[in-house]
Amino acid sequence: MEIIKHEIERNITFTEDTQLHGMIVGDVTTSEKAILYLHGMVVGNLKIKDDSTVFLHGMVTGDAINMGGRLEIFGMVKGQVSTYKGNTIIDQGALIRRGK
Repeated sequence: MEIIKHEIERNITFTEDTQLHGMIVGDVTTSEKAILYLHGMVVGNLKIKDDSTVFLHGMVTGDAINMGGRLEIFGMVKGQVSTYKGNTIIDQGALIRRGK
């Protein structure tokens, strides 16, 4: 499993299991079968593709868009949470701002 603790300034697609404790300035996409443990911050949108999983304990400043995976939100999403396919679980303690 890859562990990221630094800042990345570009859009990125995760293709393998990853723990993010740093910050990504750009959009984040998870590809098929990847698992992302997001403890850090995404300054952009989060897109979850088919058969991938995201455990969001940190913050997404844009939208969280589930396009067929599993999204569990325990942290904060400042934008919209959209589920087109897949399962989205929003914890009771999570904060969803629904827009800027």
